[in-house]
Amino acid sequence: MNLKFLLSIVFHCYWTMAQLTTAGSGNRETLYDRCLCCFVTNLNYNQSNLSRVQYLRYLPPGVLIDIYVMMSHRDDLKDMLFEQLSDLEIFERLLRFDPARQKLFCCLATLMGKGKPLATQLQQNFTLRFKQKERHTLKTASKLATLAKAKLALVTACSKWGERKHSQCDDDLLRQADSVALDDEKQNFGVDVIDFGLRLGSFLSEAGWLSQSIEILSCVSLKLKTIELDSKMKIIQLDCLQRLLHSEAALSNFKSAERTFNKITNLLTEIAAESIPKPLLANTYTQFSEMYFARNEYDYSHMWSAMAIQNLEENTPERITIDVLRQAAKACVVKRDFQRANMLICQAKQRAKNVFGCKHQKYADTLLDYGFFLLNVDCAYQSVNVYIEALDIKRYIFGNRNFHVALAHEDLSYAYYVHEYSTGNFTCASDHVEKAVDIMQDLVPSDHLKLASAKRVKALLLEEIALDKMAEGADDEGLLKQSEDLHKFALQLSLEVFGEEAERMHQKAIEIKTDLLGPYDYEVGLSIGHLASLYNYQMKKYREAEELYLRSIQISLRLFGSSYSGLEYDYLGLCHVYETLREYEKYLMYAHILENWQILRSQNLTMNKSIYPAISEECSLEEIKWQFFNTQS
Repeated sequence: MNLKFLLSIVFHCYWTMAQLTTAGSGNRETLYDRCLCCFVTNLNYNQSNLSRVQYLRYLPPGVLIDIYVMMSHRDDLKDMLFEQLSDLEIFERLLRFDPARQKLFCCLATLMGKGKPLATQLQQNFTLRFKQKERHTLKTASKLATLAKAKLALVTACSKWGERKHSQCDDDLLRQADSVALDDEKQNFGVDVIDFGLRLGSFLSEAGWLSQSIEILSCVSLKLKTIELDSKMKIIQLDCLQRLLHSEAALSNFKSAERTFNKITNLLTEIAAESIPKPLLANTYTQFSEMYFARNEYDYSHMWSAMAIQNLEENTPERITIDVLRQAAKACVVKRDFQRANMLICQAKQRAKNVFGCKHQKYADTLLDYGFFLLNVDCAYQSVNVYIEALDIKRYIFGNRNFHVALAHEDLSYAYYVHEYSTGNFTCASDHVEKAVDIMQDLVPSDHLKLASAKRVKALLLEEIALDKMAEGADDEGLLKQSEDLHKFALQLSLEVFGEEAERMHQKAIEIKTDLLGPYDYEVGLSIGHLASLYNYQMKKYREAEELYLRSIQISLRLFGSSYSGLEYDYLGLCHVYETLREYEKYLMYAHILENWQILRSQNLTMNKSIYPAISEECSLEEIKWQFFNTQS
């Protein structure tokens, strides 16, 4: 009997027996588990084992992925596991088996953490396979063309000798046959490579390996551009481009993202609207919203997220629905539309928990966005707890040295910074920002915007620590110098991306936001506060800083009340201004106001108050859409 067939039968029998013997019992140690453990325990790099490992590919994917997970727990098998998962045929089988996806993430994270660059190897292997398949297609097309010419020459020669009458019909039939053969070859190429490329590109993006994802999806996009596209293939091209846009925007590749965005909008004009599946359209509009959100163009982000919600239907896959609701919630947060944002993110969180469970990356994604919402509605303590839970899930799935994990560390660090600002104890915030910077330095170029963002948070922390020490009489100019250098680094990269000089940029932001949002909007107050700090601590323009701090305080009191956390920055800033100008009466007045603020703030934290309570009931999509489009902001 064929060994691979026997192996498959044996494992299938073990799996069946395990299900029968453990049905209804709470025993987690099954015969199936023991079987796998015994098999993996005896694996090593001798000749007999290698022949056994070669036949693993023929096992059912559910059994195969469980073996690979057990192998990932052994350092001596990392090379063997790397070779197995680098095989595109094996990886493709597992990728098409949805229950294996989470375990594949864990295997990938383990190998990457052990110095085995599986993500890069998969990308390189796919690119090589792609080129080989393309050469094979061109070679086949050339052979078919040559064969067609030979056939026509033969028929023509035969007709001349009177052996057969040559007609136009013969030529048409030959060309039609060759055309069918060429179409079959294109179809084989599409089925074999394009679909797998879309799956692999999205998997690597979701796993946090965005550069490799971009390479793969770009390859597929280029191939689609070279072949004649019917309506069905244009839909596939749209799917490919929206996945590519997601990876580019997430990695802050804004120039390439802009080009991809333009390709998509042009393609949308070529496809009949009714022929585009609503879930794909909703997902595409969400990628538009994400790109504009990453570029801080919040009006456009909000507009596209609203269009994405319009295209949601009850049969839309939950994964897409959750992403649409999450992004729309973020767009509402930055527009200060907190009521809608609370409804959307709570619905996304509830759906993710019900569908995927509490250890899934999709649930962690919703927690990160919920933490962002809580931080913006002045619930820093609750935000910290939510970010901690999200980070734990991300690390469990993706390991410690991962792009998504670095972003979660940065988010948590900033939440700790806001929460701990009153105490001056930035230990937790510092710990997490150091991890974020360390991971980013390994994963992205030294001039990358994401690294600049993490260093900006670190600069804020160093600045506050230094100022606190100096206020206590300690000379800590070294920390201030580090903070200044980090601020300059972050500012320079931001200027390269957004192209504005610092003071002028803040002034322009205030003007635009005031015109669009009114003089008492949160975003206006935020920009005013940033410019005030620039005048106060760096440019020594104390009167200008005083005026701006007073405006910022007025906006904060009007919007959030006297216990709002952001007031602390402005009160401290004014105290610094008046102390520097030796206006001690005003200094004492605002020092007293700051003391009262601290009392109010501690009461709010003790009572855990929030004007936007969490929504636990899950609504239908129709109810969500009705609330979104009919609730007043």
